[in-house]
Amino acid sequence: MDLLNHIYWKKKAAFALAEDIYDAWVVFAVEEGVFRYEIGGQTGEAGFADLVLCPPHVPFRRETITPLTFHYMQFTCDAAEDECLLPPIGKSQINDTKRLASTYAYLRQASEENDAVTTGWKTHLMMDLWQLYQWEQRQSSLMERKFTEDALMAEAAVLLEEWAGEAVSLRALAERLALSPVQFTRRFREAFQETPSDYLKAIRLKKAKALLADSRLTLTQIAERCGYENGFYLSRVFSSTIGISPSEYRRRHQV
Repeated sequence: MDLLNHIYWKKKAAFALAEDIYDAWVVFAVEEGVFRYEIGGQTGEAGFADLVLCPPHVPFRRETITPLTFHYMQFTCDAAEDECLLPPIGKSQINDTKRLASTYAYLRQASEENDAVTTGWKTHLMMDLWQLYQWEQRQSSLMERKFTEDALMAEAAVLLEEWAGEAVSLRALAERLALSPVQFTRRFREAFQETPSDYLKAIRLKKAKALLADSRLTLTQIAERCGYENGFYLSRVFSSTIGISPSEYRRRHQV
């Protein structure tokens, strides 16, 4: 895989061309803002943590919704890399935004340099995006497969989702499943590759992100709906896990 071009666009108000066709693969890796796209019949909107991939010789239509900060990368890859590394055409999302923000920071630092050494480094960073996406997809696939193999842990996962907005006692949940806390944690980890507490945190933060983006609720109100004691504690958990504060997440995602 070879990086042909990398441009860091900051707060781009509008695209010079509403449609373009490239001779090589292109990805728009969004740091901030939102834009609409259409690629080969696929349409949607993309924002922070989204990667929008367009193959060669396919029309790429796009329109900014809010000023867009993103990394434009044009590259070549062989058939094997296309099959095993690249995400699907159109929009894909990276869930590990803390790792993603670090990769973006390095790309920003190198954006003005195009010598051979720096281009090699930026190629490595671009491939890191693909590897991260594939790793997350693999973990998701493992979780789904394990979910169907262990009916008791499937029940536990459903209960955690139902109780995520309340104060949850994992000890009480283990007792309900006729397991000790140690047995429950070990068996749940085998099924989902994470502990019950981490699984519960992921559910709560997913709901918190949706409420931050789609509502005008205060952080305290969101905390109450997501099972956290108060807005301060939610903010601490959110920032340490997602990599940005709730207020910054809302600023980037609320239209």
